[in-house]
Amino acid sequence: MDAENATWRKELMWDDDGKRAEMGTKMFCDVSPHIMLNSHGVSEKMDSGYKGMEFWEYPLPQLEIIILSIFLLWRLFDMLFKKLGVPIPKFTSMMLVGAVLNEVFGSMQISCFKHIFIHDNKYMPKVADTIGAFAFVLDWFLRGVTTDVGIIKKSGTKSVVIGITSMIIPWQIGKLLYSSREKSSILTMTENEYNVMTFTMSMTPFTCVNMLLTDLKIVHTDFGQIAQSSGMVTDVLAFFLTVWAYISRDETQGVKMGFAFMAFFIFVYLVRQFMLWVIRHTPEGAPVKNIYLYIGLLLAYLSYLYWNRFLFFGPLGAFVLGLAVPNGPPLGSVFIQKFDSFNEGIFLPLFGSLSMIKLDWSFLRKEFGDEFGDGKHLHGHMYECFSFLPIVYIAKFGTSFLAAIATKIPLRDSIILAVIMGTKSSFELAYVLTAFEKYRISLEVLSLLGVYILVNSLLTPMAIHFLYDRSKRFVCYGRRNLKQKSELQTLVCINKPDNITSMISLLRATSPSKDSPMECCVLHLIELQGQATPTFISHQLQKPKPGSRSYSENVISSFQLFQEIYCDSASINMFTSLTSAKEMHEHICWFALSQGSNLILLSFHRTWGPDGSVVISDDQTLRTLNRNVLKRAPCSVGIFVYRKPIWQTKALESPCRVCLIYVGGNDDKEALALADHMRGNQQVILTVMRLIPASHADDISKRIHSQMVDMNRHEDRPRDDSIIIDWTVGDGTETSKILHSVAYDYDLFIVGRRSGFGTTVTRGLGDWMEFEELGIIGDLLASEYFPSRASVLIVQQQE
Repeated sequence: MDAENATWRKELMWDDDGKRAEMGTKMFCDVSPHIMLNSHGVSEKMDSGYKGMEFWEYPLPQLEIIILSIFLLWRLFDMLFKKLGVPIPKFTSMMLVGAVLNEVFGSMQISCFKHIFIHDNKYMPKVADTIGAFAFVLDWFLRGVTTDVGIIKKSGTKSVVIGITSMIIPWQIGKLLYSSREKSSILTMTENEYNVMTFTMSMTPFTCVNMLLTDLKIVHTDFGQIAQSSGMVTDVLAFFLTVWAYISRDETQGVKMGFAFMAFFIFVYLVRQFMLWVIRHTPEGAPVKNIYLYIGLLLAYLSYLYWNRFLFFGPLGAFVLGLAVPNGPPLGSVFIQKFDSFNEGIFLPLFGSLSMIKLDWSFLRKEFGDEFGDGKHLHGHMYECFSFLPIVYIAKFGTSFLAAIATKIPLRDSIILAVIMGTKSSFELAYVLTAFEKYRISLEVLSLLGVYILVNSLLTPMAIHFLYDRSKRFVCYGRRNLKQKSELQTLVCINKPDNITSMISLLRATSPSKDSPMECCVLHLIELQGQATPTFISHQLQKPKPGSRSYSENVISSFQLFQEIYCDSASINMFTSLTSAKEMHEHICWFALSQGSNLILLSFHRTWGPDGSVVISDDQTLRTLNRNVLKRAPCSVGIFVYRKPIWQTKALESPCRVCLIYVGGNDDKEALALADHMRGNQQVILTVMRLIPASHADDISKRIHSQMVDMNRHEDRPRDDSIIIDWTVGDGTETSKILHSVAYDYDLFIVGRRSGFGTTVTRGLGDWMEFEELGIIGDLLASEYFPSRASVLIVQQQE
């Protein structure tokens, strides 16, 4: 087709319906928007003069301009906010781009920009909008992939209470407010519009909470986990309320939906089994085949179409299917690595920006601008909307805050949690757009809700950033220490092959039994150099390639043998983490937090020779790791100094002599709780050495005895040959003499990290301390000048 003949196409595409009718039916075939997607090049205008079309008037160049412009602008906003230190989420930056484009081009008289970004021609292909919707569905699928499906099972009382109350109460308040308004005045908004606003304000979707916490890098915090669990609870509650609403309107429709749900969840179960089969047949360290990724994407979009046709809100189908994909490596992490950055960087901004462009900004300028105000905002849509939304938000904030306080969450974290529960983002924007497309709300209400969502998504992260102390991101509300549970839930960290024997010896001494079971996660830490991608391997699911060696073959075989010996009382799960040294402590803390561990066992950074008298290696990187874990750990921590001779190979049948040094304090109580686990071992002889300051010796002795009785009151061990020795000391010199006198009597010393700190027991010893992570007494016992060859375990209770 030549450029001259393009003129009538231009008129046909851009003119109104009246001109289309005048052309008759003979031109119908040429109306298709898929004809002439791209221009003939830069020479077209030159050849045809005024009759030719500009290149931006064709659909393909328009799409390219839209994608490039939105990408550059949202990246500009994102980098600007980061430079200013303002914690604005990425999706909020995408919405801001749409608001800016509409405000700039909507008031400009340059027609080409209007036709590209803000054209109203319904016959032009809306390719950019379609790609944005595609990206939104993919984003929901990937959110499902990153979600641990067990989060519903892990939802404790806190999450359930906060999730239910924070939705039901605002929902009911919104309904009551609408009823009172309906009776007392003439409303300009319909009941459907009020219902949409009430639902939008009452919901706290898991995906939006996860997106916010991920952008703020606090997704692994304890209140972040509670917020996500609460969001999942509100999702489930909203799901059942929506289904009930459909059933109450039409019973036949309810029966159809029941069959549709049944078929879909059978399909999800089969997909889950297929995904697990893929993982089992993918050797550890090897990438998942691309064909499985493409099948996963295809199934995600089929799920979207299925929900859109037979159920409601299609993206939810993609999210549910994403839950069927096992999160983490090797499958879930590959989905994220391959598609998340590309989708979030290129395609998802189209959804956020073009959705905001659809708002009626001329109406908003008229309502918000004083120079255009004519008094209508006092009783029209704007008044009803912005007097309704704050009331429901306050109800949601107050309900979430009171529920958090009632479940014994600290005051500041309760406020942060309430702010998170009121966040609005992509789900609410998609929901109100869907309601608009289904004619449930007007363009004016859509515009007002869009502005509210934008303002909320701007202010919420700022409030969280102002209130939140990042140094406490691994703090737990519930106590995760050995005193609280009879079951020992341990995270054993292996940095070197030398750590395997020492850690197994220590675990054997804790005497796992039916009365005192042990659940142990073994994490083999491998340092990555350079810019390599961190990798996490679960050895329960993945096996090495036939004929190849595993990253952690020695670790696996050694701990498997230990589990075979204690198969009735010990559960061992093995993992490998390949990451950089700077991030290793973060991975340990996150893993301990997610696994519910109550004790992290680390190896001391020094390694001794065979006789335990000479230091043969001094790994400062490992020392830095240990110190960082001590500062941030979500549970108790033990640093094990292995100098032998605990459970020596030649004397496995001989008793292991363990000495607990007890002065008093939280760390000593935790050390006593660990020693309490050893009392049931027939081969362990436990001695409790109480060091009592000479001043007020009688009162302190009674208090220490009372603490020990409280610790052991609830236990009735089958055998207890514990020996208690009391020493009254006046200063650190006497303490040192006592410990030197018993240096050869024991195979293992256990001591609290801050044992005796600030008392006369350690007075003077602190001046000679070399390693502050071991504490004063622990440093003395682990010193190369201490004559003992016994191992030492230093215990720190959860902060």
